[in-house]
Amino acid sequence: MTSIAGPRRVTTLVGARALQTIATVADIGSGGGTREERVHTILDEFRTVLPYEAVMLVGSDVVSGASRPLALSGYSSDLAQYMTGSEFRSEMLEPFAFKLRGWPLRECDLPFDPLTLRPIADHLRPAGYPEGLLVALMASDGRDVGFLIMSMDDARTPPSDEALTTVGCVSAVLANLVDPLQDARWAASVLAHEEIAVALLPDGRVTGLRGSVPDWIADPGSRMRRAVSRVLDTNQQDTSFTWLDERGTWFRCRLLRCRDGVVVLTATLSDQMHRLTPRELEVLTHLAAGRTNDEIAKQLVVTTRTVRAHVERLMDKLGVASRSGAVARAIREGLLVP
Repeated sequence: MTSIAGPRRVTTLVGARALQTIATVADIGSGGGTREERVHTILDEFRTVLPYEAVMLVGSDVVSGASRPLALSGYSSDLAQYMTGSEFRSEMLEPFAFKLRGWPLRECDLPFDPLTLRPIADHLRPAGYPEGLLVALMASDGRDVGFLIMSMDDARTPPSDEALTTVGCVSAVLANLVDPLQDARWAASVLAHEEIAVALLPDGRVTGLRGSVPDWIADPGSRMRRAVSRVLDTNQQDTSFTWLDERGTWFRCRLLRCRDGVVVLTATLSDQMHRLTPRELEVLTHLAAGRTNDEIAKQLVVTTRTVRAHVERLMDKLGVASRSGAVARAIREGLLVP
C-alpha cells in the first residue's frame, strides 16, 4: 500500500451559501454552549452543503489516546466500533486521510479502485454507503485529535467539490472542538515561565502540559487535589495561591478555568514568600476572606492577641501599613493558602 500515490486534494471556489456555512460554523465553534451542543449544531449546518445519511465525529482521549465518538448518527454500533478501532486507523486514516492534513477525502479521489480497500469493500459498502467524505482533524501543532466521516447512500451523488472545500475550510474549527486541551495548551504556552503545568479533566484525571507531574498533583486523593476542589467550589474566577508540599517546598500556584470543564493548574518553585511563616500565611488567607481577629482566633484555636501579633508581623514583612494593603498584596501575588 505504501507504493501507491497519495489521494487528490480537491479545492474549488465556493458560492454564497457555502460561504455562509463556513462563517456560521466558525461562529458556532468560538461561541458559547457545551461542546456537545456546538458539535451537533455544526453537523446540522453541514447538511446545507452535504446531505449526508450518516455521520460520526471522533475525538482522541487526551490521556489514553483511544478514539471515541463525540457525535454519531446513521452508522450501526458495529460499524462505529470498527471505525474507531486500530484497523480503520491503519488501513484508512494513516495512509490516506492523514496525508491531506485536515483536508477532506472522497472515495472518488483515491488513486485506485476504492473497492480494493478493506474498510470500503468489507464495511462501508455492505452497510449501504457507496460514497462519503473523511477528514483527519489536526491540531495547530500537528497532533492527530480525531476525524470526521460522513456517508451517502447514493453513489450517483458524491460530495461536491464545493462541499469538500467548505468542510476543509472549517476543519480547524472541528479540531479545536474535539481537542479538550486546546485552550489549556494555549494557556500553558502563555504562562511559559511556570515550571509545572497540568490539565485537570472533569473526570478527575490529570495530563501534563509542561514538566513532570508530581505525585501530590497526580493523586486525586492528595491534599493538593482536595484543596484545589475547595478553591474551585468557592471561587468561579481564575485564582492564585501558595502551596507547601510534603517535603517543605513552597510553590506559587495558579488555577485557570478553560472550556468544557478543563482547569489548568500551574506550580512554580518559590524561595522566599516574603519570609512569611505557614501560620502567617494562614492568617493572611483569613484576612483576605474578610474575617476579624476574633473570628480568625476561633478558626485557628489561638488567642486574639496571638492573631494580632501575626497580623502586625506579616504587615511588616509585606511592607504595607494596613490590613487592606496586606490583603491587596496577597491577592496580587497569590500569597493565599487553600
